[in-house]
Amino acid sequence: MPERLLLAVEEPIAGQFVSKQAVGYLCQIDVPYSQRWVPPILFIAHDPETGRVVVSDPIALFHNAGLPVTGKRASESPARISFTWNYPVGLNAQQTRKMLYRASIEKASGRATVTAIPAGFDSVFQAVGRCEAQALEELSAQP
Repeated sequence: MPERLLLAVEEPIAGQFVSKQAVGYLCQIDVPYSQRWVPPILFIAHDPETGRVVVSDPIALFHNAGLPVTGKRASESPARISFTWNYPVGLNAQQTRKMLYRASIEKASGRATVTAIPAGFDSVFQAVGRCEAQALEELSAQP
């Protein structure tokens, strides 16, 4: 039997509660080596009732002391939902830059486009993949 990965509905998260409308997006992204600032796997938790967005991916965890980062719902239409998030990357204060991320997910197909842009640079990293959306209470880890 799979073990629970996330909290069930109405369980507190750091003093807050998750509504019954909360959704988790688990995304597998096909990332060419040249686009390596885009994470190959991405998890976005979104609670539309509170507006809370939490993003976890290997790159964010590495640059954020092993912790997921907060994000924002950038836009939503009947066909698509988009999220943004950012965090600083670099070796020291003089080389630190924010990486700006955006994930756009087509609701019907699950097709996702993830973009990473280093703030202050012209470089754009982008890759596509698929996301599966589930109610937060239904997500579970595989053994």
